[in-house]
Amino acid sequence: MSLPAKILFVVVYILVALGIVMTYSASAVYAAHVYGNSSYFLLRQLLFAAIGTALMFAVATTPVSFWQRNARTVIILSIFLMIMVFLPGIGRSAGGARRWISLGPVNFQPVEFAKIAVCLYLSDYLTRKTKIINKGGFTVFIPPLLLIMSICSLSLLQPDLGSCFIVLVISGILFFLAGINLVYIGMAVMVAVPALYILVVRAPYRMSRITAYLNPWQDPQGSGFQIIQSFLAFGLGGVHGAGLGQSTQKLFYLPSGYNDFIFSILGEELGLVGVLSTLVLYAVMLICGVQMSRRTDDDYKRLIILSIVLLIVMQALINMLVATGLVPTKGLPLPFISYGGTSLVFNLMAIGFLLCVDRSIPKRR
Repeated sequence: MSLPAKILFVVVYILVALGIVMTYSASAVYAAHVYGNSSYFLLRQLLFAAIGTALMFAVATTPVSFWQRNARTVIILSIFLMIMVFLPGIGRSAGGARRWISLGPVNFQPVEFAKIAVCLYLSDYLTRKTKIINKGGFTVFIPPLLLIMSICSLSLLQPDLGSCFIVLVISGILFFLAGINLVYIGMAVMVAVPALYILVVRAPYRMSRITAYLNPWQDPQGSGFQIIQSFLAFGLGGVHGAGLGQSTQKLFYLPSGYNDFIFSILGEELGLVGVLSTLVLYAVMLICGVQMSRRTDDDYKRLIILSIVLLIVMQALINMLVATGLVPTKGLPLPFISYGGTSLVFNLMAIGFLLCVDRSIPKRR
């Protein structure tokens, strides 16, 4: 592995270790109350980390040419899995959303796999169509757009606007890096903004999130409750934090404190020091990804590295912005830190693709 890849690997497992510690700290009281075992979420997160690590090494040791040849198969498989979410007996609902496939003891969200599939497919497709793209043609974008819109439509039906947004942004970034005419991107934005507005206005729960974002104190016991509790967590943490395991907001005050809002608990227990250290780790991950992409002149490998690194870092940024009240609430976990098997396993799998590509890049003399 190159030096940036080695640093990336170390950073990822620092985040995984931090996630395991924070998951236990944030969930122990809740797990003891609900499941009668304070280590319930800790043991599951350790299992997810082990599965994700095995999958990461499996992907990393597979020739990069295999993934390039099968990019279309991967994205079609992801669409098929997302359709299975709606099949009786296979799909599972929770919290008003139908996002999970249940296969005995195994439950996972196929949309997390679909995000990676989009990166793999577009990196291959756009690389193969470089000459046509450079001529300014539009029809070349129709096949990938149909597949992307299929994934986005299935995501919205679950409903999962956050994942749909991530897929669209990553796709837009890849189109831009591939050299698409900026006029086409402008047209896409002009279509997407009104569509986003309609999706928000027509869904009362989404409008309540916007209202809570603009003024959470307008409904402190309702839509604004979660973000206010998050603010309190950061405030109680101060600069140095209350101490590991000493959070009070995790005592049934802050909902999803071990999942979507684990960054708030981290801020309360580890303070500003812990928050800034976490930001630095994700920044180092981004820098390592950029450095890895600069090691190759192969457009396919460059797009794979940049898209996957941006996918992970962008989700981390959105999660942290949500926890600090800078953007409306979205159900996106904090990569490698939030509790959740699907997120941890597939994010480690994504790192496997980065290591796979890095191994295939010849060392420069």
